[in-house]
Amino acid sequence: MKRTLLAIMAAIVAAAAAHARISTPPILSSDMVLQQGRPVPVWGKAAPGERITVTFGKQKTSTRAAADSSWLVTLKPMAASATPRTLTIKGRRETIEYTNVVVGEVWIAAGQSNMQYSMRRHKAFVPPAHGVDSAIVEMQKPANAMLRVYVSARKGQRPWAPASGESLPDVSTVGYYFARSLQRSLNVPMGIITAALGGTHIETWTPRAAYEASPLFAAEMGQRGRIDGIGPGQWYATFVEPLLPFAVRGFAWYQGENNCGSGDRRYADKFKVMADWWRKAFDAPDAPFYYVLLAPHVYSDRMHRHNHGPQTAETLPLFREQQKRASKLAGNCEYVCITDLVDDIHDIHPSYKWTVGARLARVALAKTYGHGGTEWSGPRFKAARAAGGKLTVTFSHCADSLRAADGKRIGWFEVAGDDGIFHPAVADIQSDSTVVAYSIDVASPRYVRFGWHETAQPNLENSAGLPAVPFAAMKAGD
Repeated sequence: MKRTLLAIMAAIVAAAAAHARISTPPILSSDMVLQQGRPVPVWGKAAPGERITVTFGKQKTSTRAAADSSWLVTLKPMAASATPRTLTIKGRRETIEYTNVVVGEVWIAAGQSNMQYSMRRHKAFVPPAHGVDSAIVEMQKPANAMLRVYVSARKGQRPWAPASGESLPDVSTVGYYFARSLQRSLNVPMGIITAALGGTHIETWTPRAAYEASPLFAAEMGQRGRIDGIGPGQWYATFVEPLLPFAVRGFAWYQGENNCGSGDRRYADKFKVMADWWRKAFDAPDAPFYYVLLAPHVYSDRMHRHNHGPQTAETLPLFREQQKRASKLAGNCEYVCITDLVDDIHDIHPSYKWTVGARLARVALAKTYGHGGTEWSGPRFKAARAAGGKLTVTFSHCADSLRAADGKRIGWFEVAGDDGIFHPAVADIQSDSTVVAYSIDVASPRYVRFGWHETAQPNLENSAGLPAVPFAAMKAGD
């Protein structure tokens, strides 16, 4: 009797498997953008052993579903094309057709609330103090078939759609304007995937396995199962895993407020662990990460969970140094500065996200797409030289010249002598690439720093209108 029941159950399971429907993940849908110039995975579920044939354009490739019902084929790299085509997935008895599919560039916009900050501005966020809310204007425009959007959300995925008033409300504003700027410059279809959630630490965007495999964090994971009190991987599993292994070009990242608020001094190492894992997971070892240095904000007044001691006015500039170090550690990364885009330093969600997206796009155009002549950064410290009681600071990324954004004397420079005690400095632009700084309180200045305070909104910029990047104490040569 027992054997008979087992046989019946086996027959039922086999019959169910034989009639299993073909399925694909939500990231594969009509209106999607496939990444140009890379192998393009197409995958899903079907009855074990079922032959699946995928056709797109002139390409046609087949496979059989594995014992666990999974299947995957890979289309060969394709050139960008705005011509809508149909992706056909054919099984034994069933055919799926995804229409209006184009080939172009695909990026993921990820991070916490400042990246999640959507085109339909949340009522808790204040409108910009100057000018119009560009996002409101943008959503009133006709649908843009050359720019497609996708939202990875906590409560499921929102399918691909051309950018329009209907599809844009929950799309990252930074991500949208990043993609729009690239689309206008590259003139190819652009896809932007939003994968962001407010109030999240970088640890939650990195799976446990990544920390367990890291020589820097493996012991801590083994002992505590957490990194600096944070359990890893939750939002990676929710927002990123459902996208894998969709082909993408790279990542726009805006995150760190929670890590900064808790005084994180290992952010650079954590960023590298995350970046390495994401690149491996998406089979894109050269994928760039372009990200945002945190904006001025009074972190010393905020209460954060997992604090490691009281935060001070130096918490933010110290954290920015971690962000900058991450660029060198992870490789193929760059950052943008937004110290000039804050109306209220008590608001951790500044407006002007369209400008943030456009600045990230400048970096991508220069670094990923080889657009020469595009200045993609504000002035960055290059060297300092001491002479006659003054320090001459030389900057790179000056475009044609340095200037004061407000026409006033340059602010937020500090100098120190050998004692390391900093004093506010008088600073003047000396040439197209240099600033001279001095203080009557420091007879022989040896060190200089700039924008070294959580409220600093310096007025130094280059002729391209990009703000100078704050920097830590740098020792001058003679």
